[in-house]
Amino acid sequence: MKKIALTLLLAIGLYAATTHSAKVLETMNSGGYSYIKVQDKNQKYWIAMTQRAVKVGDTIRYSEQGWMQNFHSKTLNHTFDKILFAADVNAPQQVQHKKTPSDIIHSKYQEKSTQSIAELFKERAKYANTKVTVKGKVTKVSEAIMGLNWVHIEDGSRYKGMDDLVFTTKENPPKVGDIVYAKGVAVKDKDFGYGYFYPLIIQEATFSSKN
Repeated sequence: MKKIALTLLLAIGLYAATTHSAKVLETMNSGGYSYIKVQDKNQKYWIAMTQRAVKVGDTIRYSEQGWMQNFHSKTLNHTFDKILFAADVNAPQQVQHKKTPSDIIHSKYQEKSTQSIAELFKERAKYANTKVTVKGKVTKVSEAIMGLNWVHIEDGSRYKGMDDLVFTTKENPPKVGDIVYAKGVAVKDKDFGYGYFYPLIIQEATFSSKN
């Protein structure tokens, strides 16, 4: 997986981002990545991208990041004669700015020792590179993406439509619906590339039911 990630990062500076539209012929997931065989006009070939929910028959759009010959996937124990590393342009993993009527700065879960999600977004320059604590409800969990588990938390507050805060961790994540204390380091304007941009994200996160 490290080899794949390195290849993707190197490809950013080496290849133009040509966009393709193709039909899914085969698909399999391994090591946090999706390996997809596509029909692109008169050509059939394999692509690799960070794990996505796709199925045979879907039409997907993706941008070209770089080709590799004789690429061996250790997690699949399979060698691809030729494979395209790609970025998904259908559904980039980024914070969704929801349209809401007004800001709500205070969280219904907030305590003296915690910050609300709205407060963190509003004052993200102030909180950047500091440890923060949020109490809220887990709304989504995506596991084993780029070697991390991605946990979305909401607490009833919002700032300029932003009410969903992402925490990344290498620990076992909590379950959707859990009310947790989430602690970690706030990072401002984090760009992972390939559509992974966050105005605020909490890294090195830990979760507990008690503060």
